[in-house]
Amino acid sequence: MLKLDPLPKVITFDCYGTLVQWHRAVRQAAATVLSSHMAEASQERIAGLADRVREIATQHQQQSPFREYEAVLNASLNEALSEAGYKATSADLETLLATLGKIEPHPEVPAALSQLRERYRIGIVSNTSDNLIAGTVNAIGTPIDFVITAQQAQAYKPDHRLFLHAHSVMGVTKDETIHVAMGQFSDLKVCHELGIRSVWIDREGEPLHPSWKPDAVLKDLSELSQLLTPS
Repeated sequence: MLKLDPLPKVITFDCYGTLVQWHRAVRQAAATVLSSHMAEASQERIAGLADRVREIATQHQQQSPFREYEAVLNASLNEALSEAGYKATSADLETLLATLGKIEPHPEVPAALSQLRERYRIGIVSNTSDNLIAGTVNAIGTPIDFVITAQQAQAYKPDHRLFLHAHSVMGVTKDETIHVAMGQFSDLKVCHELGIRSVWIDREGEPLHPSWKPDAVLKDLSELSQLLTPS
């Protein structure tokens, strides 16, 4: 059960998947990329390429030294296309970056964030770069008080340093925040390890990792304001 004592000062969010239609955007980019290499790509091949780009990117984010997110995406796309039997071009990378540079929010997100801003400050903590996330934040439409990226912290989730950097920038302790996220490995894991209250947004009906249980589970953000309203 989510406890609001102490009352949070900032509600933080993962961005991709949680607030915006990340999976759809990656599939869209994969479809466009594949169309430049083959006459007609099946939905299975499109989904497969999108999944591999995401999986490989996660692997690269855990490697040292730190690399900017655009470089991670470039390496991930090259590797995923090579596995599929194709050689990535500069146009392929441009397609991926352009698609991921402005991702539309889930339908309920702008109104949900607006409701929350009546009571709390809002922050984003995301595995991305400042430049790449800028268009997506603008597409959300609701003002965001803090946008904290891996580029700023020089660390990707689930590295604790990204959250610790975010809390330092926002001027809060872990007890003065609640983190809302779709990602389990990237977000719930860290919340469990650092003792941060968390709300899991289970948009995909995934099985929950037993070691990273959140304080509350919602299917989307439509009931989040009600959940975070003090009784």
